[in-house]
Amino acid sequence: MKADMVAKRIVTTLMLKNGVLFRTKKFFPDYRYTLNFVDMWSVDELVILDISRNLSFNDKEKNIFFDKMKKISKNAYIPITAGGGIRKLSDIEKLLKNGADKVIINTASIIDRKIINLAAKEFGSQCIVVCVDAKFENNDYHLMQEYGQKKSSLNLIDYIKEIQDENAGEIFLQSVNKDGSLTGYDNELLEKIHEHINIPLIISCGAGNWDHVKKILSYEYVSAASLTNIFHFTEKSIISLKNHINKSIFIRS
Repeated sequence: MKADMVAKRIVTTLMLKNGVLFRTKKFFPDYRYTLNFVDMWSVDELVILDISRNLSFNDKEKNIFFDKMKKISKNAYIPITAGGGIRKLSDIEKLLKNGADKVIINTASIIDRKIINLAAKEFGSQCIVVCVDAKFENNDYHLMQEYGQKKSSLNLIDYIKEIQDENAGEIFLQSVNKDGSLTGYDNELLEKIHEHINIPLIISCGAGNWDHVKKILSYEYVSAASLTNIFHFTEKSIISLKNHINKSIFIRS
C-alpha cells in the first residue's frame, strides 16, 4: 500500500458493565478483568462501551461509567469513542464532555435514522459512529437490536445504506456469532455488505491471533480492526501485532 494512503488502525474496545471490565461472548458478559492490563500507548484508538443494561443517562448508576471514562481519558493520548445507551443529542454532548472524541450510536438510530443526521450537524459527521450488530441465522445475516438478542424488522443492507445517507462518519460492525469466539472475524459478513460501504469501516468480534487481524486489514474497504480480548491489550502484544502486519499492510506505528 502506498505511503500516502490512509493508514489502517488497531482499535482496542473495552466493555464496561457497572464500571467493571468484561469480556463478552455472543454479547453476554462472560468474564471480568482488570483495567490495569490495558496499554494506552500502542493502539491507535480506544472504544469504550457501557454494556450495563437499561440505564438512561439520567440514572445515578450511569455516573459510574462517566467516572471511568474520565479516568481513562486522563491517561490516554489517543482518540476515544464512547457509547452505550445513547438516545438523544444531549446524551452525545454528555459523553463528549466526559472525555470522548467520538460517540457510537446503536439502538437510537434503529428507532430513528434521522438522529444520525441531527447529530452530524450538531457535532460533526466525523464524530458520529454507528454500530451495526449482525447475526447469521437461517442462511442469512440479520440486523440485531436489544443487545444483539432481537432481530430488527429492518433489512441489514437497507439499514447500512440509510445510515450512510444520514451522514454517519464511520460504521462499527459487530458479529454476534463471532463475539468472544477467537476464531477470526466474520469474513462472510464482510462479503455480504462490502459493496455497500462508502465510509470508514471498523470490524469487531472474533480476533484470536495476529493472522486474523492481518487478514481483515488486507481488505481495502476495512479501515480498522477492533480487538476485544484482554490478552491482546498489553504493549508487548500490540507492538508485536503491528510488526507482524506492517510487513504487508500500511498501518499506524
